[in-house]
Amino acid sequence: MNHFGERLRFREAFLDGRALIVNMMFTVCKGTCPGASAALRGLREALGPVFGERLTIVSITLEPRDDSPAALQRCATIYGAGRRRPELCDWQFVTGRPASVERLRRSLGFYDLDPRIDADVTQHGELLLFGNSTSDRWSALPASLRPALLIETIRRVSGFTFEQRYGIRA
Repeated sequence: MNHFGERLRFREAFLDGRALIVNMMFTVCKGTCPGASAALRGLREALGPVFGERLTIVSITLEPRDDSPAALQRCATIYGAGRRRPELCDWQFVTGRPASVERLRRSLGFYDLDPRIDADVTQHGELLLFGNSTSDRWSALPASLRPALLIETIRRVSGFTFEQRYGIRA
């Protein structure tokens, strides 16, 4: 379920021929989440005009028991994603059943190889997974990288056209 109260399934909702940026987060976090969400807000503003409706940002809660759609809505509003804006790409804050979120977290690669560290979800990193479901090109980088580097890399990996990838009209 997203912060708009809409029920969805990850594969059907997001892997439908669009580019994605995905992260894991907490609505109440004193660690890396605020910085990662601020970076995503900047990426949305920079990449929204380039990709339009073909890019979606998905922030998935690590605390599905506590982070209800209403809590996600409050968090989304802080970062300018509380309502859909046609001039920007879609940004959805997502929760679900704890077992489903855990399965999704692992299938997307948001886990630590050390089981002790992985068991403590507060040890999560500020990783951004991004790619294009049409070309099946995917990569990941820390959200704390310089914005220009993130923008360039996301464009090159996730772009559908030469212009989206390189910023040059073909």
